[in-house]
Amino acid sequence: MKGNITRSLVAVAVASAIAAPAAYATNGYFKIGYGTKNRGMAGAGIAYSQDSIAPATNPSGIAFTGNRVDFGMELFNPRRDASLDATGMFGANTGKVDSGATLFAIPHAGFAFGMGDMTVGMSISANGGMNTRYNSNLYANAFGPAVGAFAGVIGGMAPAVAAGLASDPDVSSTLGVNLSQVIIAPTVAYQLNQDHSVGASALIGYQRFRSYGLGLFKGLSSSGAHVTNKGDDDAWGAGVRLGYTGNLTSNITVGAQYSSKIYMQEFDRYKGLFAEQGDFDIPSNFGVGIAVKVTPATTVAFDVQRILYGDVAAIANKGPTADQYFTALSSVLGSGMPYSGAGSLGTDDGWGFGWEDTTVYKLGINHELNSQWTIRGGLNYGSETIEPDQNLFNILAPGIVQRHVTLGFTYMPTQYNEISMTFMHALREEQSETFTATPALGPFAGANYAAEIGMDQNAIEISYGMKF
Repeated sequence: MKGNITRSLVAVAVASAIAAPAAYATNGYFKIGYGTKNRGMAGAGIAYSQDSIAPATNPSGIAFTGNRVDFGMELFNPRRDASLDATGMFGANTGKVDSGATLFAIPHAGFAFGMGDMTVGMSISANGGMNTRYNSNLYANAFGPAVGAFAGVIGGMAPAVAAGLASDPDVSSTLGVNLSQVIIAPTVAYQLNQDHSVGASALIGYQRFRSYGLGLFKGLSSSGAHVTNKGDDDAWGAGVRLGYTGNLTSNITVGAQYSSKIYMQEFDRYKGLFAEQGDFDIPSNFGVGIAVKVTPATTVAFDVQRILYGDVAAIANKGPTADQYFTALSSVLGSGMPYSGAGSLGTDDGWGFGWEDTTVYKLGINHELNSQWTIRGGLNYGSETIEPDQNLFNILAPGIVQRHVTLGFTYMPTQYNEISMTFMHALREEQSETFTATPALGPFAGANYAAEIGMDQNAIEISYGMKF
């Protein structure tokens, strides 16, 4: 009976997680934490595992959680906006445009089952993602008039190219991207003794992507037919996560985890958009944590995590400077041929989002009021992932929030059942940058454009846990 329940819950969670729309996570595009209890402590859990979603943070943790099944749902509300002012290059100013698609349902599930010194389990969780859906095409509205204005100045094939862009159905009235990632983590943890455990998870990654409205960038790609409006493409991949948990004293626990890069299949439909012909691996990350029981009822946990976005070219390659963008645009307008110089989209050094490695600090507190009620809260801060000079492409992916506050609770109506809830708020961040061409660019000398992005977020999550 228990096995049937577990298999059913896992099957439902996998199906719903794969079907779920993308949403923005908040440490770059990673979620701040996994599972309702962990998120209630702002993700601090490398040394403090509380349920069967623990393998998403540290696989060794399920050695201490007991036999249980958990599943839940997050309602995620990211609010994103952007503006693009190209009046400095004879274009237009879009003004601030809000992204639609502001509510996402994100499921998770897991189980843990002990067999003596060994515990087996599995977590299924959304790793994160990025999504924007602008009902106004910022790139086309801002740069479209400029393309026409410069066409007459440059000559060559420019008028024909400009006319072609104006009639291109991929230069649509809407603009956006949708990336979702799910990680399934079958896990084995081994208890070395009553105080120390090690664990390993096989990471099975699934991701899905689509873009639309990026027709203005097809001429800047090595494969213009694979940049935008190709529908959903998906990919599978694999990696590994290793972890350790140790009770140094009756009041102090430490933990460490390392998650390898998840090597994914390429997005073939978008090989002209992402660097390395559509390759989009999930970055590696590692972290350490400590949990201190300051009173019999109160535990404080602190984690430091490092996410290596810089190891994935599609994410880490810098976007174009003003000179690079105008040089590429001039080449396309003058020759009528796709740009093939340095930075051409889809190539190994193709322009990307310019995301940098980030360090995340997570502080959480868990306090047991009585045998039925537990309250928790946390603070999460991530270092800057996107510099302002990368704003142009990150209109599509404005993952700039850094500060997060969480509050949550657990209610146990019986010793075998519990209901948990968490609220998260990511404080608003915004940044702007003006891109100006140098005098060496001829007809584009002194031309400039300005890009601004902003975001804040709210989320509420609820889950049910059953012990057995």
